[in-house]
Amino acid sequence: MSEEQRRHLGKVLRVGEGEWVSYTDGEGTIGNGRFLSGQVLREEETRMPAPSDLTVVAAPPDNKNRARFLVEKLAEMGAAELLFLDTRHGRGRLPNGEKVRSWAVSGLEQSRGAWLMKTSDRLVGFADIKRPFVVCDREGGRETPLARTVVIGPEGGWASGEVPEDAILWGLGDTVLRVETAALVAAARIL
Repeated sequence: MSEEQRRHLGKVLRVGEGEWVSYTDGEGTIGNGRFLSGQVLREEETRMPAPSDLTVVAAPPDNKNRARFLVEKLAEMGAAELLFLDTRHGRGRLPNGEKVRSWAVSGLEQSRGAWLMKTSDRLVGFADIKRPFVVCDREGGRETPLARTVVIGPEGGWASGEVPEDAILWGLGDTVLRVETAALVAAARIL
């Protein structure tokens, strides 16, 4: 356990000596143990199945706080993976990989989940995305697809010809949503 985790247990959660806490390894094991002398003494553990195999691919939001929100909420929901997409109209920058991982850990801890969402420290292109996938676009059909990979574009919209022809278009509604909102709506509907 890191010093930051000890401090969080003691100061934020106010866990006292000998009290029960829950924990995870982020790879499917959850358990309960006692907090003693700054350590968690592991006891009863359970192996949990992965909550989903959903991959969300999103253009990075143009604001660090919005990027953090996106990562934490998708991690809380149980998305399996988040990738950031390089787009022609995207204004956001790729967040620092260590920051993204720490945000994913925060979402996992908040939700008391068992699986840490995978993230990447590089931008991906459409060629890197596993097929088949759906692309959120206002012109797409409204029925929720049986998709395992969903792609969310930049706030400036897709450039002409940017979306591959083999993509399935999916409309989330009549309004234009911010990247993080569209990603959460899409993930919630698919999950």
